[in-house]
Amino acid sequence: MTQKSSKHFAITALIQLVLIAVTVMLSYRFTQHFAIIPKALLHLPDVYVSQSDMWQIVKIFIVTYAIQIGLAYWRNGSGAFTSAKRFANEYVWFLYAYTTASLYLFMATTINYDPQLIAAIGLFATLLYLIGFAVCHMLWYKQSVLTNIGTGISNMFKRIFSFSGVLALVYFLVPLVMGKAFTSDRDIANAITQVRIWFNPVETSDWGFRNYLPNLKFSQPLLVRQAPGDDTSLYILERGGKILKVENLDASSAQTIVDVSELMGEVEMENGALGFDFHPSFADEGANKPYLYLYYTDTRAEDKQHNRISRFEIRSQDSAINNATETVLFELERNDSGFHNGGSVEFGPDGFLYIGIGEGVHTPEARTSAETFRSGILRVDVDMDPQRSMPISQPFDIGTIQNYYIPKDNPFLDNPNIRNEFYALGLRNPFRFKFDPQTNDLWLGDIGSTIWEEINKIEKGKHYQFPVIEGRQPSGVEGWESLDIPQQGPVYTYEHNAYDRAVIGGIVNRSQMYPELMDKYVFADNYSAKIFVMESDKEQVEEVELIARANQYAQRGVSAVVQLRDGSIIITTLGAASEPSGEVLKLVHADQANVFREEEDNTPKGYDDKATAALFAVNCGRCHGVNGDGKGPDSGLLGVEMPDLTSPLYHYNTDSAAIKAIIEKGGVGVGKSALMPPWGGFLKPQEIEHLVTYIESLPDKHHHH
Repeated sequence: MTQKSSKHFAITALIQLVLIAVTVMLSYRFTQHFAIIPKALLHLPDVYVSQSDMWQIVKIFIVTYAIQIGLAYWRNGSGAFTSAKRFANEYVWFLYAYTTASLYLFMATTINYDPQLIAAIGLFATLLYLIGFAVCHMLWYKQSVLTNIGTGISNMFKRIFSFSGVLALVYFLVPLVMGKAFTSDRDIANAITQVRIWFNPVETSDWGFRNYLPNLKFSQPLLVRQAPGDDTSLYILERGGKILKVENLDASSAQTIVDVSELMGEVEMENGALGFDFHPSFADEGANKPYLYLYYTDTRAEDKQHNRISRFEIRSQDSAINNATETVLFELERNDSGFHNGGSVEFGPDGFLYIGIGEGVHTPEARTSAETFRSGILRVDVDMDPQRSMPISQPFDIGTIQNYYIPKDNPFLDNPNIRNEFYALGLRNPFRFKFDPQTNDLWLGDIGSTIWEEINKIEKGKHYQFPVIEGRQPSGVEGWESLDIPQQGPVYTYEHNAYDRAVIGGIVNRSQMYPELMDKYVFADNYSAKIFVMESDKEQVEEVELIARANQYAQRGVSAVVQLRDGSIIITTLGAASEPSGEVLKLVHADQANVFREEEDNTPKGYDDKATAALFAVNCGRCHGVNGDGKGPDSGLLGVEMPDLTSPLYHYNTDSAAIKAIIEKGGVGVGKSALMPPWGGFLKPQEIEHLVTYIESLPDKHHHH
């Protein structure tokens, strides 16, 4: 290659690679607002592709086109863009590269495949490639751009209708045809999915789980704790309102020490018993404080719900006696949605009680932090020590607050816009948090809305930006108040996909039981049941490591990650709502594991309307509404119209098979919105069948005429 031809090759190669990069970015922006392929011509689903995925697509196309350019030079020499005929030949190579990149994206990656985006890349790439040829030819040969475009198009059509050109055109259409088939044919979708799994295997993990209480199953266990001074017993909180004591690991039965099930009403949505903790002096006989603090919801009243934090005295083996000692600290009136309660109850190293409150805990008439408790962490002194704390001074009109004092060093004592009990604000649903035993830092998992999950390190007096910012991105939602206090973003945030969508805050491991995980933060995702670890000494973390996955998913997934005093890392999995199948598991090396992923149970079981209603509420209510009317608390954030499942018209146009397909394959699988995730493989087959039956019963339940 001469020096002149080398320079020409380098320039034209660079021009082509820049053009394809610009094409992908332009196509991404364009298809967020417009459809290249009209729905009247071909009905394609709306597919969410993140910006980070867009950059991955840019890389895929650049690499593929770099290979194409090299092959074209090897076959034809360095004369790209030197003539219209040569340009037409190059364009055939261009089509092969485009199609190969599209197929690689579709078959060999986990990026959501958007046929609209791929079609836009093909169209815009052709236009920019043609313009690039015209401009280069004008600069080199002084011919007008319009003349060059005309001759370029003419030669392109001649070349396309040659034998090799027709083959390139047929190949060009393959990704679009496969994309359509993927959304409309289950067998093809399954085959393609198997190929994608083959290209993207999950690495064999060094970690697994051992059943820590092998002789016991629980009814939706939420949390495990040890009482102070007792290293042999475990206390398990069930969502239905029971706290069970298990005296040793080989026990075949558990003793109920507290049972508030009759005080809660129906357990649905995100309601139920949520969290508990023991007083630090629980085992100190001289202190006489055998207290347990429990956070639970009460839905018995028809017109309102309550969130309650109460103290119980554990002096007896009889739960009825212990129940009778209930002393209420907080009784918070709230809206009747049943979502976003928060739930953590933790004593800090300072001896004060910290309580996680979700943004949903408020009434319509009281929304701000000066009026009610929502969207933050509370810090109170249950010992009511006058040396460290002061009595409650602010009136409270939407419930009852009593039997605690306000620590004198709480951060908002002089702020008229924020109640004295608050320690931190701006959290959506702080379900699980824990103090680092070495640094006393408070680590928290904040369950997000439709896109982002967060891990936050909570600092006194900070605002964590919800609802204005989620993850690290503006949400487009206005806050319900304006507070002039320091703001702070998350340490780590991750984007929703079909399965990773509900973070469970965990623990910082400081135990030598897990030397490989020393000083790492260990947390989970409820829906996917994945266990992750990340660095705990950085202000911001971009990457985490997946180390294990539990055997139950979705509404049966992980509800807590805790660490016992001997260093054991314990998780609870909820199990099914219809039967006691929740477990207490210990994180172990893979060679010690005895808990593995469940095989699908294809044995049909009797339909239980109440259990299936709970299944629907937990998994579907946020978007579809608890009643199925399409008015869930997140429905307005999705950007798509939700169907009214209670309407006879919906069922007139949608049969059982179609409803089952939507649940099983998700929106993309049936040509609808990708925001509806596929539940096949997560829910058992009989659970999907029961959901179909339940959804078809909704019009009768809601008396439509």
